[in-house]
Amino acid sequence: MEQMPDLFNPRRVAVKIHYSAISQFMFLWVKWNRPCDLSVQRSKENPVWLGVCFNVENNDTLDMMEEVRKSLKTEIIDL
Repeated sequence: MEQMPDLFNPRRVAVKIHYSAISQFMFLWVKWNRPCDLSVQRSKENPVWLGVCFNVENNDTLDMMEEVRKSLKTEIIDL
C-alpha cells in the first residue's frame, strides 16, 4: 500500500498574545480537542506578552490556528 504524501510540511509557529488572553487561547485549544503540544514563553523585551509555541502538523491544528488568529486578532509568527 502506497503512503499518502503530506499535504504541507510541518511548521513551528508562535502566537503572540497578551498574558490576559491566555485563558481565551486555552479555551480554543480545548475546543479543538488539544490538537498539538504547547509551550509558553514570556517575551524578554516586555513580560506582559507571551508566545504560545506549537508545531502545525495536522489539519485540526491548522484550523485551530486560524480561529485563534481571527478570535484573538493576533499575530502568528513562523519560527
